[in-house]
Amino acid sequence: MGRLFFILAIGATATASLARPWIGVIGSYVIVVLGPQYIWWWHFQGLRAALWIMLPTLVGFSIALVRGSYDLSILKNRRNVFVLLLWASFTLSYYFGPYVDVGGSLRVTDAAWAIELIHKMMILYFLACVCIDDERRTRALAYVLIGSTIYLIYWANNSYLSGQAFGRIPGPSNPFEEGQYGDGNNFAILFVVGLPYLWYAGLAASNSFVRGALWVAIPLGWHAVFLTGSRGGLVGLGATLLLTVWRSKRRSLGFLLLPVFAVAYIWQAGDVMKERAGTIIEYQTETSASSRLEAWDAATNMIREHSITGVGLSSFITAFPDYSDAVPREAHNTFFQIAGESGLLAGAMYLAIVTSSLLVLWRNGIRLRRRESDINHEVRNLLWINEATLVGFSGLVICSLFLSLQLFELFYFLLVLVNTLNYQIDKLDASAQIKDDNAS
Repeated sequence: MGRLFFILAIGATATASLARPWIGVIGSYVIVVLGPQYIWWWHFQGLRAALWIMLPTLVGFSIALVRGSYDLSILKNRRNVFVLLLWASFTLSYYFGPYVDVGGSLRVTDAAWAIELIHKMMILYFLACVCIDDERRTRALAYVLIGSTIYLIYWANNSYLSGQAFGRIPGPSNPFEEGQYGDGNNFAILFVVGLPYLWYAGLAASNSFVRGALWVAIPLGWHAVFLTGSRGGLVGLGATLLLTVWRSKRRSLGFLLLPVFAVAYIWQAGDVMKERAGTIIEYQTETSASSRLEAWDAATNMIREHSITGVGLSSFITAFPDYSDAVPREAHNTFFQIAGESGLLAGAMYLAIVTSSLLVLWRNGIRLRRRESDINHEVRNLLWINEATLVGFSGLVICSLFLSLQLFELFYFLLVLVNTLNYQIDKLDASAQIKDDNAS
């Protein structure tokens, strides 16, 4: 019965995407962010859900594009140039990186698989940037993250309370250990990014029951982060809480989050999380600050010797012994991982994407707050989504300082929101300027 439900859901989404490609984009990001194919993997055996949704979406998009249904100016910004250059750098490092074809026990990630994933991520990203072009579709995309976060909060807590998992709990995966949250750090980052959306959606909700339901899930989300045992996730969670309080208009309400979080940590963090949190600033353990410095030093040597191509896509650990005498490991820093593997341009583009996105979201917040007196539902919805995206994206960036997230697709999901928010706010400003000119 479950398999039939998913077949019908995939079929309905695929059919609808022929006429409305944005529905296919939303469906694709449900697969990316929630990962139902890993949660209920037995129902998805033999089903290529992503393919069956993307093919009709691309067909529908092509037809709509020929008809002139899209405003391609939505793509005209520096961030998308940076993303294109990053994509080109990844591709260049795959074909010309000196360690891509080197095998052995240190080959952790297959480069061919990685470049295929990158191509899929980038195609979906640019497709989404064009299709998600109004407030209603932007809300739908934000709801994907909200719904996924709530369900995976339930999944993590249920796994713990039912005794199905012990120690550090990673996210759902199939019997082949495939899954975007199979690494506990990635699973923690989902909650770091998703919880601000629950908070801001609750603030914006007119229904007190909806607000209460969203906010009740937040402490359970903290507990889910504790269950992963991720130190990077804990740091990111703390950063998003502080940023939420700082940017809150209702400071008294925002400040309540801090003591509640402190109580939750003391009461619910558990021995594993507390023990690992205690080593964040220590220099003795293998994954401590000292080992990260060794990995960053190796990355610097890789960049110096292969500044254009890097050592090769997904080849950081494989190349590590030739650039350091330390134990081979990931860079535990997204910039160093990207720049070491794919060259200095790739690293620079990653930094440019992050910096420009945060600046745009910050400016968007200022522009939207000037319009709050308009009593406009569109402005209010764009404001809470923008604030949630700013806080969630900041949390992800903080986590990326300690973790290698070069293939983490949630990053591009957030960039789609950055793109559409800026486009719509630009349109609002242009419309207001026209009204002012007419009035004068």
